[in-house]
Amino acid sequence: MDPVRDLADRFHERWLRVNPFAASMYGISGYDDLMPDDSETGHQSWRAEAERFAAEAAALGEGDLTPADAVTLDCVAQAVKSEIAGIDMAAEEHTVTAMQYSGPAGFLAVAARTVLLDGDAAENYLTRLKRSGAWLDQITERLRAGAAKGRLPVAPLAEQAVAWAKEILASPDASPVLAPVPPPGWSRADAWAAERVSASTSVVNPALARWAEAVAELLPDARPADRPGLMHLPGGEEDYARAVRVQTTLPLTTAELHQTGLDHVAALEARAVEIGARIGLNGLEEVFAGIRGSAGQIDPSEAIRRATASVRRAEEHAAEVFPAPLPPPCDVTPMPDVVANAGAAPHYTPPRLDGGRAGTFWFNTRRPTAGTGWDIDAVAFHEAVPGHHLQLSRLQLLEHLPALQRQRSLPVFSEGWGLYAEQLAEETGLYPDERGQLGAIAASLMRAVRLVVDTGLHALGWSRERAVEYAVAHVPMPAEFMAAEIDRYIVMPGQALCYLTGKLEILRLRDEARARLGGAFSLPDFHAAVLDHGSLPMPTLDRSIRAWLEPPEGAGEEP
Repeated sequence: MDPVRDLADRFHERWLRVNPFAASMYGISGYDDLMPDDSETGHQSWRAEAERFAAEAAALGEGDLTPADAVTLDCVAQAVKSEIAGIDMAAEEHTVTAMQYSGPAGFLAVAARTVLLDGDAAENYLTRLKRSGAWLDQITERLRAGAAKGRLPVAPLAEQAVAWAKEILASPDASPVLAPVPPPGWSRADAWAAERVSASTSVVNPALARWAEAVAELLPDARPADRPGLMHLPGGEEDYARAVRVQTTLPLTTAELHQTGLDHVAALEARAVEIGARIGLNGLEEVFAGIRGSAGQIDPSEAIRRATASVRRAEEHAAEVFPAPLPPPCDVTPMPDVVANAGAAPHYTPPRLDGGRAGTFWFNTRRPTAGTGWDIDAVAFHEAVPGHHLQLSRLQLLEHLPALQRQRSLPVFSEGWGLYAEQLAEETGLYPDERGQLGAIAASLMRAVRLVVDTGLHALGWSRERAVEYAVAHVPMPAEFMAAEIDRYIVMPGQALCYLTGKLEILRLRDEARARLGGAFSLPDFHAAVLDHGSLPMPTLDRSIRAWLEPPEGAGEEP
């Protein structure tokens, strides 16, 4: 076997075993009975193994590589760096949230979306539940260890998490772990259901209660709302520097990122005023009032219908700007209550590889969020087509790529593509009217504001209140939703930087390709060059596009 591909396959298999929730969300069999090992010992063991993978990748990089192998090796190296940086950041020592991004809430979100295709899958799920108590106790212990080092959670988020856990525990019959449906006609369904209830009541709930109790004990010493950023933790400045480099894959400073956000906010607000004037809205205040007032005013069933119509409209025109293969249609469906009630914005999950679920655009029908007003179209284009569904579902069809490149999503690439897709939708005439365009500007404003508030929180010492005030002033979305967004940025340092950073890189490369190729430039060909290698670090995407632009030897003059 090709040694680079062998390395990629071996690392990816180990990564899936270390991150079994990701395997389950992708429908990759063989990991559904597992829980992560989030103990300090487990993390350090995985770190040492990741260092060995890094050394192996470095050695292979010294040899002659085909262009495809060079891309794969870059993907391995970036994935290894991300794992090592994540371990060194030790977010488990201080991260507490009721949102689906980590901890118990993350586990319950995975449970609520689990699909059981056969008896083996059901048995594996039951095994996972029985093992979950030990994992919940691990993350509880990591919080106590972090507190001993002065690495404490953020009080408002911890309070939300305790309230969330109490609500889950108060309704044991409605626990998210009871949501998956056993395979139809399975002979052991009744006995299995009884065992699952037993695992929920004797393992999951008591461990969740212990976690909530530990969080409550930390509350008196927790960081107040005016010190939510990483810079207020021991080693926090180094942690944020790691987060910025891993999330953006670029050598950007926090000052550069902050200023880029400010510049784009100003430009987008000016454009909003210009478009608003066409429909009788005078000035930014009236434009923002119109956009903000539209959020959550549509009946949930009608909102899903409109979002689905936007997705289908985009799918009808996809072949005009994308090459084959095109993916199957994207499902649009309400997200599980445990996710929706935590304030999650509409989002996408790729198709399960076992066929248990299509690529799905999950819609929040419980709370007003992004994507429920004039921005319905923009969010649908971002999450579905031409955004994440076209990108990630199509990627699964490229079976010649290593699994690492087909099954992992690098945020700066995938979210950069999603934001680029919103602009592409406008360029190809998919927005129905000026209100849809203003909704798209609102969505773009949120991504520009993210650069300002993420760096503000974690590098400049902003309070939670200041971040919320800035976001509400410059993003015409519900204040409740923007507050939840700020909490998300607190919980996931640096991730919010990916959207605009990735989009700007894709646009830069598109502009360079157009200038280089002139009349020979083809949008479908450019999109193939961007998407057909998987989710790439930005420097690797740059090299890949430059290689695509180079004519074959002997082809004559450059176009």
